[in-house]
Amino acid sequence: MDARSRDVVVAPLPSQVQAARRRQMVRDGLKFLTLTVVALLMSGVTTLLFRSFESHREVLAVRWAERGQEALAAGKPKEAVNALHTSLGFRPDVRENQLALARALAASGRVIEAENYFLNLWQTQPGDGGINLELARLVRQQGRPFDAIQYYRAAVFGTWNGDGPARRRDIRLELSSYLVELGQGKAARAELLIAAGNNPDASSQLRIGEALEAADAPKEAATAYRNAIDDKTYAATAQAKLGELCYAQGDYACAAEELTRALRKPSWTVEQKQRMSTLQGNAERMQALALSHDVPSQMRAEHLLDASRIAMARVNGCLVQHAEQADMMQLQTQWKDLDTAKNRVELRHDDDVQDQYRKLIFSSERSAANVCGAPKGDDALLLYLADHPATQFGGQS
Repeated sequence: MDARSRDVVVAPLPSQVQAARRRQMVRDGLKFLTLTVVALLMSGVTTLLFRSFESHREVLAVRWAERGQEALAAGKPKEAVNALHTSLGFRPDVRENQLALARALAASGRVIEAENYFLNLWQTQPGDGGINLELARLVRQQGRPFDAIQYYRAAVFGTWNGDGPARRRDIRLELSSYLVELGQGKAARAELLIAAGNNPDASSQLRIGEALEAADAPKEAATAYRNAIDDKTYAATAQAKLGELCYAQGDYACAAEELTRALRKPSWTVEQKQRMSTLQGNAERMQALALSHDVPSQMRAEHLLDASRIAMARVNGCLVQHAEQADMMQLQTQWKDLDTAKNRVELRHDDDVQDQYRKLIFSSERSAANVCGAPKGDDALLLYLADHPATQFGGQS
């Protein structure tokens, strides 16, 4: 064979080329399929791992949150802060836990941190009643009354879940107490009167009545107690409170009547019954000793004669123990000069003479108490009348 024949290359047949191409395509397809399967498997494994991790984070977040809530409820705010911090590290977007952490910070005395935390929450929900209330209490602790009052009022008008009327009443009561502390009695009474109008139930009227007493609004407090008397469940309690209020305000007829009604309730404790019985008896006796100008002149004269005998006996008895006391000797002389037959006659129609008797009676009881100690019986009642002048309820002057 010559050289030219040896250099000839035999071309592959078309069928062979197609077969080679098919084999290559199969190999490429298998590689792609393998890579796809591997990618899917890796994606699945990654998803499972991520879900497992997220599930674990969720479990840990819930677990630490529960520990925090339990610690806060148990009065362990420092433990609560640590637990809730940890919970929020796993799930920082749980608002309930954010609020709990802010409360735990406040309860643990970290006032500034708590305020900042609540302020961040307030930014997203400035109308939230609970957040405004928490801020009111925090700035109140810091001695910032203007801010506190603003937050309290925002809490009153804020949003509440389900218990809005009751929460607004309670906030007005809290705010009124704070206003009384600040010496803003008029503003406190305004808040309480709104609360009284919005909460006609007897239980609320009793609480509002007590707050009105603290705000130096006895007439309004009496109205609240009278409103509560209409409810049989609270009637006796309201009568007792009204009776004591009337006694303190010098309206002894009201006091005797209401305390008598209250004592008909059989379930008072021994101490409560004894206290009310004493006040009721005193109120009855006070009516017989009433010396104010509200009492008709003839009756007032009789009361003054009765009280003058009591006061003179007190002065004489005190002198027996302290014969050297110049004050007592002077009072004895004054009685001899005042309590004459002529003055006893004029006492029945002369207001000036009546006032002289009244002043000397009260002066005698006060001086005798200073020299001879606390009086008892009628002397104690006369001293009480001397030290408790008339109010808008009537009584002594």
